[in-house]
Amino acid sequence: MLNFIFCIHNHQPVGNFEDVMEESYRNAYLPFLKAVSKYPSIKLSFHITGYLLDWLLENHKEYIETLREMIKRGQVEMIGGGYYEPILTVIPPQDRVGQIRMMSDRLEELFGKRARGMWLAERIWEPHLPIYLKEAGMEYVVVDDYHFVKAGLKKEALAGYYVTEDLGGALKVFPGSERLRYIIPFQTVDRFVENARWVETLGSNPAAIFADDGEKFGTWPGTHQWVYKEEWLQKFLEAIAGSRGFIKPVTFSEYLDNNEPLGRVYLPTTSYMEMGEWALPAEASERYTSLVNDVKAWPDGERLLRFMQGGFWRNFFAKYPEANWMHKRMLLVSKELSKESENRRNGETGINSPILPFPDSPFHHLYQAQCNDAYWHGIFGGLYLPHLRRAVYENLIKAENVLEEARSQKLEVRSQIQEARNKSCLLPLASCFSCEEADFDADTFNEILVRTQDLNIFFSPHKGGSIVELDYRSKNVNLSNTLSRWEEGYHYKVKLQGEKQGAGETKSIHDLTASKEEGLENYLFFDRQQRASLADHFLKKQETLDAFRKSEYEEMGDFFNGSYKKRSAISAQQSAELILSKVGKVKSQSILVEKKITVKDNEIDVKYRVENLVLNSAPALRAPIAPNSELSLRFGIEFNLILPCCDGTAGFYDIQPSQHHFEKGVARGDLGFGSSGEVACIKQLGLVDKWTQMRVSFNFDKDTSFWRFPIETVSISEAGFERIFQGACILFFWDIAMGQSFEVGFKIKVESI
Repeated sequence: MLNFIFCIHNHQPVGNFEDVMEESYRNAYLPFLKAVSKYPSIKLSFHITGYLLDWLLENHKEYIETLREMIKRGQVEMIGGGYYEPILTVIPPQDRVGQIRMMSDRLEELFGKRARGMWLAERIWEPHLPIYLKEAGMEYVVVDDYHFVKAGLKKEALAGYYVTEDLGGALKVFPGSERLRYIIPFQTVDRFVENARWVETLGSNPAAIFADDGEKFGTWPGTHQWVYKEEWLQKFLEAIAGSRGFIKPVTFSEYLDNNEPLGRVYLPTTSYMEMGEWALPAEASERYTSLVNDVKAWPDGERLLRFMQGGFWRNFFAKYPEANWMHKRMLLVSKELSKESENRRNGETGINSPILPFPDSPFHHLYQAQCNDAYWHGIFGGLYLPHLRRAVYENLIKAENVLEEARSQKLEVRSQIQEARNKSCLLPLASCFSCEEADFDADTFNEILVRTQDLNIFFSPHKGGSIVELDYRSKNVNLSNTLSRWEEGYHYKVKLQGEKQGAGETKSIHDLTASKEEGLENYLFFDRQQRASLADHFLKKQETLDAFRKSEYEEMGDFFNGSYKKRSAISAQQSAELILSKVGKVKSQSILVEKKITVKDNEIDVKYRVENLVLNSAPALRAPIAPNSELSLRFGIEFNLILPCCDGTAGFYDIQPSQHHFEKGVARGDLGFGSSGEVACIKQLGLVDKWTQMRVSFNFDKDTSFWRFPIETVSISEAGFERIFQGACILFFWDIAMGQSFEVGFKIKVESI
């Protein structure tokens, strides 16, 4: 007899759109559970991530009630995991244990049983995990059979579970079948039965293990029609229920209780097969995918594929600097919370409690910010979806704000106690202003964090003296949350037409190449460096907006993304002054660029000075002077910003022309963040988001021109290739003569409206 373990994983990322979650509920979650509930003999091992579980409790309690009944009659085993579906290997140890225990507590509270095993987010395995999973109370975990194959085992030896350990902490590990992931539900039920017959021959009490996403049962393209309207799921369930003792549905725990492990195994660092492709750099990803497809077609391809492996999940932090920065910001917040929690081990209630419900705890927001989706990109949007990145930063900023408030309250109480004791010297309340220098992103170069009551600003002297993060704290928004246009290994497919579905089957999501709009190939141009703000450019006077937009322009100097020196950083009461400077070359001329930055409350005051050091030196030291035409250039300061409204109708540029010079043929109300163009002779510019009720204002001390254009990426998601707005690029510029010093000043103000 064949044991069949049917494991379903339902997940929605933190910050996902309400209508997307509702659509998934209607098309997949609800019809699937209803269908399975009609077959009591078919067992489910079921995992629902915390964010989705909370949403279901708030919006569809009937779903939870159905699930509770199925658990009560022994049809469903709930399995645990990290509450907000983090990649456990890249969050601090205390957060790993905290997130898993939080899910176990929640499941016990809702369903009366504590989870024995867990789902591992994206099956990201590293050998040090067992000891932490054991500490969190887990007995078993499910990964892919791919992990075991990379450890040297054959698939014929994977019809059960194994034991692994780290430092003596033993853990039982189940191998989910890659073959079944591609059969269910994309191929006919006969193919499942055929595979089951094969697994039945692999031992005395073998198990066929399916463990994959519930969204493939109705949410992925074409699957709702195939699974429900063409009755794939009904045929599948009837085939199992009517198998006459050939297939025995069991849960993970039932199988564990009745079967011994097949042996001991030490799994290498890996995930499922496709993740190895996605984690590679673009060129390597394309070549690896092509090679895998070639090998699959060879007569002995399986023999060779057994020893092929792609990249490592952590490489996403090298592939995407935005993901790395976001991850290191999360670690910074976790470190602060851990430090404060350690200080409160004396029994005080407050921020050190990781147990639900705790809506006012900063840990609540930290854990949400650890949700994995926004940190990487594969067949799903992930990092490319601005609303998922926004949710990460929103929760990190909220965690910092709550922590600061808790510290202030703690000091206020202590001050009141001292005052009651007639102490003459009272402790001051915690100041919300700070200035700190450290290597926040682990690149071996220091950044500078200036924090006021209203703003968090991270400066990177090493990366052009730029702003890499600008937070408006009262709205919990990172205005620098843009994504650069990076080349991807799948971009060569963009020009291919969508494939038609084969008769009698539906395509796996991994085979889709459809485009959501025509002409996407016209948007395939890529950035030279990570996009940031306060970045300096020297351009030819005849340079065009179109060339700059496509990254086809010529940089005339070495200042863009060059290393600036921090001449001084003076912290005054509730304000900070920072002077960044660089001596570099522009067309063989020795040039100084200095920017003096003062930050106070919700304003940033910037003063630039550009000076030709050769022409301003002593006559005897001067080099030959170039013709005036060669010394006429365009100096530009680049900003890359994104407001929560993105390029929707709630957002627009508010332009105040200084002398009635305005873009021809364009009404002010048409200047959305998705628009492109040039505007000359202004002294004021506003970026307005009516949805979030906020505004970013620029005010200059002299007439200024600027280019604007949307940063748009071409990426892949469940629905195919798509163009996504990632932010607005603004280049303020002036025509300057390098024989003269140039100075300009401006103020940036971020405010609620």
